[in-house]
Amino acid sequence: MRLLQAAGHFLRKQVYRNTLPCLFLLALLLSGWRESHAQKVALVLSGGGAKGIAHVGVLKALEENNIPIDYIVGTSMGGIVGALYAAGYSPAEIEYLIHTEAFQAWATGKPEQNYTYNFASPDPNPALLKLHVALDSAFQAKLTSNLVNDASLNFALAQLLSQPAAHAGYDFDKLMVPYRCVAADIFTQQQVILRKGQLADAVRATLTVPLFYKPIRIDKRLLFDGGLYNNFPVDVARKDFNPDIIIGVNVSSKTYSEYPYDNDDFDLAYTLLFAMMSNSDSTALTERDVYLQPELGNLNSLDFKNVEDFFAAGYKVTNDHMDQILGKIKRRVSAEALGAKREKFRSGFQPHAFRNVEIQGLKKNQQEFVERFFRSEQEDGYTMQDIKTSYYRLAAIDNFRNLYPTMRYDAKARVYDLHLNVKKEDGLKIALGGVIASRPIDNIYAGMEYSLLGRQLYTFAGSFQTGRFYQGAQLRTRIDVPASLPYYIEPAFTYNHWNFLSTTGLLLERNNLPLLEQTDRNFGLNLGFTNTYKGKLVLSAAYMQQIDRYSNRLEIQRSDTLDRTATSGWTVSAVFRRGGLNRKQYPSGGRSFTATGRMVSATERYRPGSTASQTFNLSEDRSWFYGRLLYENFLGSGSHRFGYRLEGVISTQPFYSNYRSSLTIAPAFHPLADSRTLFLDRFRAHEFVAGGLQYVYLLTPRLEARTEAYLFQPYRPILQNDNQQAYYGKRLTGTGVAATAAVVYHGILGPAALSLNYYNDKSKEWGVLFHLGYLVFQNRALE
Repeated sequence: MRLLQAAGHFLRKQVYRNTLPCLFLLALLLSGWRESHAQKVALVLSGGGAKGIAHVGVLKALEENNIPIDYIVGTSMGGIVGALYAAGYSPAEIEYLIHTEAFQAWATGKPEQNYTYNFASPDPNPALLKLHVALDSAFQAKLTSNLVNDASLNFALAQLLSQPAAHAGYDFDKLMVPYRCVAADIFTQQQVILRKGQLADAVRATLTVPLFYKPIRIDKRLLFDGGLYNNFPVDVARKDFNPDIIIGVNVSSKTYSEYPYDNDDFDLAYTLLFAMMSNSDSTALTERDVYLQPELGNLNSLDFKNVEDFFAAGYKVTNDHMDQILGKIKRRVSAEALGAKREKFRSGFQPHAFRNVEIQGLKKNQQEFVERFFRSEQEDGYTMQDIKTSYYRLAAIDNFRNLYPTMRYDAKARVYDLHLNVKKEDGLKIALGGVIASRPIDNIYAGMEYSLLGRQLYTFAGSFQTGRFYQGAQLRTRIDVPASLPYYIEPAFTYNHWNFLSTTGLLLERNNLPLLEQTDRNFGLNLGFTNTYKGKLVLSAAYMQQIDRYSNRLEIQRSDTLDRTATSGWTVSAVFRRGGLNRKQYPSGGRSFTATGRMVSATERYRPGSTASQTFNLSEDRSWFYGRLLYENFLGSGSHRFGYRLEGVISTQPFYSNYRSSLTIAPAFHPLADSRTLFLDRFRAHEFVAGGLQYVYLLTPRLEARTEAYLFQPYRPILQNDNQQAYYGKRLTGTGVAATAAVVYHGILGPAALSLNYYNDKSKEWGVLFHLGYLVFQNRALE
């Protein structure tokens, strides 16, 4: 018995001794399994403006190496990229998105090219700055402004993120990748961590740089860019998700190690970005985490066109650190498994079918005005295309720039409702601008506009320009009616005065033309229609006056008096415009077509001066028809843009009392930026065809080199005989040539351009022109 007990004790002891190593080995294996299979990874993406595009390159490199991303947290641009990834968009899809022209439009506050509506657009003016002065209930004025129109950005975020948010039940933990972003409450001076609700709202809040974009309300609080208090939210990832490893990507690190004495003259935009990017503390990362800082060099946080460089920097820094990442993160997720996960999440998206459009923020009669913009060919709702088209039509009206769309899903009805928050801008709008030039064509511009919204939109506007070369003024009232065929009624008064002088410019070049002053007035009534909003037909009737004072020779004396030709009478016209160019001067993209037909019935009253060969007054009735076609188009992308311009004019206009008066009222071809500041005899004719080519090379997103060349071919040139009378030359002679080579910088104060210009005109051949601001003038009475 004792022998059996001893044997049992010995066996138990041996088993125990052998079990300890086994258990230890099992524990090690389990530990390794947990480390490689249960390891959770959080990706933290900082803000940094356009530099945040580098985050997309990081995502691509991580996926190519099968690195898992279990949680994602971001601020500002990092919040946008993170939200798209968490919503089920692949790095390749995000990369494609940021390369599109639509993305550039969202970033710069412009409508997408296919959704540019010109029906509500006024004629171009030289305004550089637009301000809105609102009056409160106590009639106290307050200035409101934001640098970027956010209408296109707001809609893009709603369209891209409404389906994944609805599928996740508006819980960010249930997105394809659990997600957080950070916003700022400037009243309590605290960061706000957004964990639920409309994903588009969260993203819109986290990118609201003060003065760039208007803030939005979430849970009754106005929220701004999270970079104000936490631009690199490592602490948020650790607190909310408690990951095993954090990959932190910081694109907003300190730019200068020493004070930039020669480079500290920032504008407001840069100042705000630098102030926010200072809150990017990387010390919250530990040794077990991974820190990535893309090498971005001198890339600009505001230049969203440097997509390739930003993306490449993020991709490179991730691959450069890939050995470190692979060493710290043992777990892998295959491309097949990740693709299946993404497809499973996206398969739950419900199509964008809309039941109702609810307008918020307006009175009932004002809501009726807005609701009439939203139309559908279906009886039971709206498609996404219906909603988007209608939204951009409304946003084209300056009074509705402050639009915020929310697309909320009704799970029971399986449809979306559009909630559109509208803040009308009934206050006074002030526009300021002007131009400084190397020739005496400088002027200043000021405009004011006041609007009232009811069942119709009433706009009262006035503007003036003044300078040595040009003075102009306009008063107009416009009533917009959103009927089934939208239209507007606009009575307007326009005044222009041009003073063409033989002036000296750069390199002592002179304009060798007779003294000429032109004044015109137009009292008109315009009726505008559209059926597509992209184009508009404007029917006009007006009483016009044009007064030309001129000499008939280059050299005049103090005792000389000028000829005076006055034309007054009635004109009716029809003008159709469709499309538009990307800039009102020095464009590099877009397409524009204009067709004009005009009838004129007027009386010419001529009074000769001392330089005239004719000695008696004359009064004679004149009637004629004028037609014009103009087409401009730009092709190409990237750094190289090619454009062309085609123009044709036909007119039955008769000769006036002498050569100079016949020429002053004849149709003109103005191919170059400065050609409207010159009176060029060779580029005027009753009938002509003209055309030319443009090449634009983008040195940077703002700096470009341009070359343009044009030919002007009159059917019959207007010539002068020995008695100062006009007559037609031989058919298809008198060809005009115009060309320019220019360097243009598109800055906050408008274009700054230095150009070398050539015209084969005896009054002006070579010329050098520098100007800062827009050389944009009102249309003349008969244009």
